[in-house]
Amino acid sequence: MDVNSRRTHEPLSPHLLLPLDSSPAPNGTSRITLWPWRLRRETISSRHQGADPSGKKHAAQHPAAAPDASQRNGRSAHPMTVADVMTRDVISVSTATPVSEIASILAGKRISSVPVVGIDGRLVGIVSETDLIRRAEIGTERRRSWWHKVFPDAQATASDYVRTHGRKAQHVLTSRIVTAAEHMTLADVADIMERRRLKRLPVVRGDVLVGIVSRSDLIKALARHRPRLFAEPHTDDAILRDLMERVKALSPSHRLINISVHRGNADIAGLVESGAEREAILVAAENTPGVRAIQDRLVLRPRSVS
Repeated sequence: MDVNSRRTHEPLSPHLLLPLDSSPAPNGTSRITLWPWRLRRETISSRHQGADPSGKKHAAQHPAAAPDASQRNGRSAHPMTVADVMTRDVISVSTATPVSEIASILAGKRISSVPVVGIDGRLVGIVSETDLIRRAEIGTERRRSWWHKVFPDAQATASDYVRTHGRKAQHVLTSRIVTAAEHMTLADVADIMERRRLKRLPVVRGDVLVGIVSRSDLIKALARHRPRLFAEPHTDDAILRDLMERVKALSPSHRLINISVHRGNADIAGLVESGAEREAILVAAENTPGVRAIQDRLVLRPRSVS
């Protein structure tokens, strides 16, 4: 068989050099990619580093960033804010809204308070159930003590009369109110609600009402939360380190506790000071990513008898 061939003395163009690694084409054949000599040289020099032909190292060569303390404790690295959970379609009233209509809104919508806004959208005050329980219509006016009858306070008497007999929102509203901002974290809001014993906070941008955040909004955020305990595989060593850090930060008896992990099964043994401490350690284990089962061998530390 005759084979026709032609020999050339021209130098090979560097653009015809092939890369070291050729990826298979979709049809199963080998795909040939032409690379300039600069990329070819970088590929050869970085081959031992696992780089691709463009000179960039593969992401697999870099260890994953270690989770920070907030992630290890089961909290998001970016805490949720008021803007994430607040109700933006707010039910509000004006200063001229009749008290009877406000009472109907609270009863019909099953809410405990309603903000009062001016014509420019600025928050003026709030009317809550507390502002409406002392009313002449239902005979619940505040009884005056004998002390006030002997030494009457004209200003206080007049103010009480307006609140119990006034027919508009401006007569019964509370002007000194606690508000929230969109950038506040839910932890800040929970602190305020708990300390002030409030059920909801108007959310303002400057002085303009933009939303409202309530306890039920926090509960809804909790209901939407789904812990990603098994989003990615965890080695036993990583699980053990994470769990030990949690226990060390939580328990004063951590030096008396021994933990081992095998195939995601955590064995926890040792002495604790109280039942509450024991329960906290077990809850910490339940929240540690990768833990699939827990063997509880914790016992209460014996008390010395004097």
